Amino acid sequence: MPGNKRLFLGFSPDNAQTASLQRLQHKLGEVTGTGVDVTPANLHMTLAFLGQADGTQEVALRKEITGLAKPRFRQQLDTLVHWPGAGVVCLWGKAEDSALIEMFAATQRIAAKLGLHQSEHTFNPHVTLFRKARQFQPPDWQPEPLILTPDALHLYQSQSTATGVQYHILQSWPMTEQHHGA
Repeated sequence: MPGNKRLFLGFSPDNAQTASLQRLQHKLGEVTGTGVDVTPANLHMTLAFLGQADGTQEVALRKEITGLAKPRFRQQLDTLVHWPGAGVVCLWGKAEDSALIEMFAATQRIAAKLGLHQSEHTFNPHVTLFRKARQFQPPDWQPEPLILTPDALHLYQSQSTATGVQYHILQSWPMTEQHHGA
């Protein structure tokens, strides 16, 4: 496999959720003039950013993820947050579902085993709405909660292009029935 790839694991919203996120971007853009909209194709909730992976690491990663428990979970995103250091505005929610929290921990163990990037933070479920958002004036209203219950875990490649970063799904794994509660 030629060259390294910038990889991450995540979940994509369904079509109705994507439309809802686009409406939220439009509404926020009208009142805040915040940053650059994340394109609909790039909207996702990251499970684990893995960084640069060579071909050998990617093959091993795909094998590890195939064997990873992927129980269904429910994640509510209901709070607008601005991370000025990263220059992003996100729809965020507290991680409370034990299935999702354990899946995050398991992906961090896989990343350590394969020599890939590991998060220095606790898991912060979010969907990035705007990039290049150096300032953000929160609106005087709360967004409608978004409930994610994905059907699949995706391995994404992040590619820089002349028109900006694009995320491509390289492989998907179905979620299984949840074995334990939130």
